[in-house]
Amino acid sequence: MPDQNTMPIPYPPDGPPPRSTHRPAVRAALIAALATLVLVLPVGLYLLLRTGSEPTRPAAPPATTGQTISPTPSATSSRPRVPDGRISLQTLKNATLVIPRWPSDNVRGPSGALRFRDGRVAVPFRTAPVGEPPVGSEIDILSVRYGDVDRDGADETIAEIGCLVEGGSKQLVAFDRDRSGHIVTLGPVVATTGAIRDLDPDSAGVASNGTVTVRVSDYQRCCGDETPQRWQTRGYRWHDGRFEQVSGPTVMIANPYVSETRIGAGALVLGPVVDGYRSGTVTITITHGWGTRPDHVRLRFFPPADLERTGTAWPPVTSDQVAFTVTLDPPRSGLSVTRTFAFRAPATSSGGELAVEVEGLNRGGQPMSEAVPWNNTAVASIRFAD
Repeated sequence: MPDQNTMPIPYPPDGPPPRSTHRPAVRAALIAALATLVLVLPVGLYLLLRTGSEPTRPAAPPATTGQTISPTPSATSSRPRVPDGRISLQTLKNATLVIPRWPSDNVRGPSGALRFRDGRVAVPFRTAPVGEPPVGSEIDILSVRYGDVDRDGADETIAEIGCLVEGGSKQLVAFDRDRSGHIVTLGPVVATTGAIRDLDPDSAGVASNGTVTVRVSDYQRCCGDETPQRWQTRGYRWHDGRFEQVSGPTVMIANPYVSETRIGAGALVLGPVVDGYRSGTVTITITHGWGTRPDHVRLRFFPPADLERTGTAWPPVTSDQVAFTVTLDPPRSGLSVTRTFAFRAPATSSGGELAVEVEGLNRGGQPMSEAVPWNNTAVASIRFAD
């Protein structure tokens, strides 16, 4: 059976159509069209496939004459602005400031949030116990300096604050502003504690790397005192949330005119009455803290009227109307020594207190200046034991 695609087409009853005289021309045109199609079709398919395999690129916007297109802001330009910590002296002197705690071995005063007026905070009068640091009468802003201490690109304020009473404690404190513009305390740079007893108010400065430099001394003059001072320049830098010393000496060189010698006393306990008197002993502790070791130390006793020395172990004594004095060998450098002294009082005694003072003497027998003047007195309470 012949294939349906090759079956002959039946002619109509009147026979096959006559042959056209244009058939050869049509045939040639068909051949030419087929040839063109063969050549063009692969190129079209290639372009079609290529266009479908690549992402469509958006058309560039038309240029607008006279219009500037702003670039997208970068991450750097979008950073929050660093607060300006440069606070004028006038603003600082009439602000509420958080003051760090004052040193425990120097003049003391209130700390925390304090309201300053004209650069001053008055402190209520209070008497300190014997042998303890006094309480200051006022807190003052003494000077200010500026510099970028935390290296954030903006200045901070460095202020010297004093807690004063005929001299006193001093602190160098860094202040800044938060993003709301409020004054905040960055932290203390250095304070008068230990062997550092004074700060030069005109010496503070801030280097380009954020180091705060200041001159520190081993002794603080007061009230006409002309004791020679030793000065050192030390540098401090902000690191891990606090200031650390990064330059300058770390130890004070001994000043031949200055010593730190202190005294302590136990209770004077008087025993049962024997032959009309109560007898007992008191132990005195003498300590050399720092500075030049004295050649000798002198003790001055202030006994109540009915208390008298007893026994034969006393060193040579010098007396006046209110006190008597003995001179002893000093403790070794940085160490302590204890001495025991005997007393007696009549059976009718009512007790009281025995005050004792210590002072270091140089080779010429002259008193040395004390770096810490209020720990040179001790008071021994007088008690009875039956």
